[in-house]
Amino acid sequence: MSDVTATIPGSDGSESLLAVLRPYARHCGDADRPAWHIGRRCLLDYMLVYIAKGRMKLTIGEEVHEVHGGDLFWIPPDTPHEMRGYAPGTRLAFVHFDLVYDGARSHWDFSIPSGMVDMGELLPLMHPPMDHPGLLGLKGVLRGHTNARAGRLLQDLCTEAARAQPLAGLRMSGLLIEIVAELLRGQIVREGGWTAHVPALERVAAELAARCGEPLQLAELARKHGFSASYLRDLFARHYGCGPRTYLRQARIRQARSLMMGTSLTLSEIALRVGFESIHSFSRAFKAVERSTPSDYRRAGRPSTRVGGRATPYPH
Repeated sequence: MSDVTATIPGSDGSESLLAVLRPYARHCGDADRPAWHIGRRCLLDYMLVYIAKGRMKLTIGEEVHEVHGGDLFWIPPDTPHEMRGYAPGTRLAFVHFDLVYDGARSHWDFSIPSGMVDMGELLPLMHPPMDHPGLLGLKGVLRGHTNARAGRLLQDLCTEAARAQPLAGLRMSGLLIEIVAELLRGQIVREGGWTAHVPALERVAAELAARCGEPLQLAELARKHGFSASYLRDLFARHYGCGPRTYLRQARIRQARSLMMGTSLTLSEIALRVGFESIHSFSRAFKAVERSTPSDYRRAGRPSTRVGGRATPYPH
C-alpha cells in the first residue's frame, strides 16, 4: 500500500499550496507598446509580467535589473518598484491578481498611479502576506527553465479574458495555479538522464514561440542548441509530448489567438504574420485545434482585454 501511495500525483509536498491557493485575476493584458515608463509605486495585489520581446529596466526595491525577451518578473504587494520599456517597444503580457480570493477584500477596480508608495487608507484592501516558503521565493526577475511555458500560460490567460466566455474567471484562476506550478518547478534543477536537457529544451521552445512566423529550420535550431535534429525531436517528444513541428504549429495558433483578440488585423494578415502561407491553411490548422473557425472564434470574443466588467482599460 505504501508503494501505491507514493505514486499518487500530488503527494509531493504541493498539498500545502493546494490548501491555500485560491487565485483571482483582477486585470490582465497582452499587447505591443512603444517606449513607456511607470514611476516608483507599490501595489495592493501581485503582478506577474512576461516579456515576449524587447527590453526594459525593472527597479524593485533598490535592485536594478535589465530584462529582455523570455524573462518573467513577479512583484508582491507593497513592494516599491519602477518599470521602463525601451524603444522601439516591447511586447509583454501581464496580470494583476490575488493569490487568495477574499470576497470582502478582492473586489476593487482602480489603478495605482506612479509615485504612490504609501497605501494609507487603502491598506485594508492589500493582499495579506503569504508565509509559504515556496511563494516567498517568488520575487523580482525569475529566470527558471520553465519561463517560456509560464509565459505561454499567461498569454492564454489574457486571451481567455479577452474572449470573456462563460466561467472565464474560473478558468483564469486555474491558469494562475498552473503558472505558479511552472514557476516553482522552474526553480528545481534536475541532474542526470535526459531531464538534464530541460533548460536547453525550454530555450528551444522559447525561440520557436518568439520566431513562430518564420519557417522551421530544425537542423539549424538543433545545432545552435547543441543537439542533432533527431535527438532534439526525441527530447521534445519526451518533454512536451510532441515534436518541434507540432509545437511550432501550436505556438502559431496561440499567437494568432492573441492577435485576433488584441488587434484589428484581418485574418489574412494574421495568418501571414504567424507563419501560414494562406488564410486557407491557417483556417484548417486553427479549426483542428480550436474546433472553431477563426472568424467564429473572433466573433465570440471582444476586442479589449479586461476583467470583471472594468469600464475603462487599466493603464499599465
